[in-house]
Amino acid sequence: MNLAGKQLKLLLLSLILLSNPLYAEKYTIYTTQRPPFSWSGIIDANNNFYYFTNAYEPKCDIVAGGCFIKTNERAEIISKDIIKAQGRYFCSEEHIKAVNKANPKPSPLRYSSVDFGYGKCTKDGWVR
Repeated sequence: MNLAGKQLKLLLLSLILLSNPLYAEKYTIYTTQRPPFSWSGIIDANNNFYYFTNAYEPKCDIVAGGCFIKTNERAEIISKDIIKAQGRYFCSEEHIKAVNKANPKPSPLRYSSVDFGYGKCTKDGWVR
């Protein structure tokens, strides 16, 4: 097979994969607080809010790095990294990681220090 034929096959395979709903949509996971619970959710293109569950054999409406169940609530987008849903603010995981990297807070353990990203999301962002 010549180079043009291989490139065409690769292009067709890429189009098939990207048109598959499992690969086409990437969801941002938002978290409101850690600990005592890690309450997380996602929103779809219409800003419908879905909450994360790890309950036994749940019916998942969206599988995106976990099982998410649709609510009857729409999320308000505050910024690229913050949404408001169910009366709470939720920060994107990327925002939480950036805050933790900029201001690390080690947690003492027996042999090392680990930052678990504990905190709470506010309208201004992640607060540790």
